[in-house]
Amino acid sequence: MKSKISKILITVGLLICVGSLSIKGYSKYLENKSTKSFEEKIDKNAKESKEDDFTNVKAGDEIAIINIPSIKLNTVVVESIEKQYLNHYVCHFENTAMPGEYGNFSLAGHSSYRYNEVFNELHKINLDDEIIIKTLNNEFTYVVKDIFEVNPEDTFVLDQDNEIKELTIVTCTNKGKDRLIVKAEIVEDKNNK
Repeated sequence: MKSKISKILITVGLLICVGSLSIKGYSKYLENKSTKSFEEKIDKNAKESKEDDFTNVKAGDEIAIINIPSIKLNTVVVESIEKQYLNHYVCHFENTAMPGEYGNFSLAGHSSYRYNEVFNELHKINLDDEIIIKTLNNEFTYVVKDIFEVNPEDTFVLDQDNEIKELTIVTCTNKGKDRLIVKAEIVEDKNNK
């Protein structure tokens, strides 16, 4: 009898592990597929130099690639922080600035093993590290100016200041109890006007 129960418990444990790994693998597959697809669109548009048009962006649309060389992150950014997108991608908070625009271009992503772990290494980022945002037609470089933690209710980090072009990244820390915030400002040069 004990042998049967042991076998059942081992089987259930293995099924849970396989199920968890399958979910993680599927999430990573979706992320990689979307990143590659958007990078191909960027390459296709490279010949055309024009302004980005975000007027018809819908929830789930790919809007950019975020590249943080210091933590070896390169992944797609999609519109909307709805759960169905946030579980798989870096997401753009609707009604915040778009890449390269005046205001606060605000992003969120998971840093847990339960969902997509895209920002698992974000805690290793340093002041003055570069964050590169590639859209279909432009590339914007931001430099990290502040790193801090807040409570989940502290939404002031998303406030818009239309005098500057800034980037805010929000992710969980402390097992989801707090939020790690990374603030960056755009580097103004001939490509980032």
